[in-house]
Amino acid sequence: MISEPVVVQDSAREWETWPDEDVTERGVVYWKTLLSADITHSEALTMGIAKIPPGEALHEHRHLQAEIYLILQGRGLLRIDGKLQPVTAGSAVFIPGNAPHSCENTGATDLRFAYVFPANSFEEIEYIFEE
Repeated sequence: MISEPVVVQDSAREWETWPDEDVTERGVVYWKTLLSADITHSEALTMGIAKIPPGEALHEHRHLQAEIYLILQGRGLLRIDGKLQPVTAGSAVFIPGNAPHSCENTGATDLRFAYVFPANSFEEIEYIFEE
């Protein structure tokens, strides 16, 4: 596959979430992957947007790849390697590869954020949830 410039409107993609049986372990989060080699002619980076409803959280997990969040709306609390970090719209967050992290919505509206992985596709990201 040859990479080429790509423009994707988030309205063109449907929200995804975990299967019902995984929500208790993983938390309530919705995402739209916008740039990923399995859906666009792109490589090296995967990007999308996610939202967490008020009072919900993406539970602690890790993955081999580093990740970047850019908080677009709302307020929340990130825990990265055991350290709490409050975030609001405009916060940029770097999460090192394999660092345990979680994200909780502490506001009254959806917590929305962009995410970026250094991976060809979202399919390459293996989320590891540990109790």
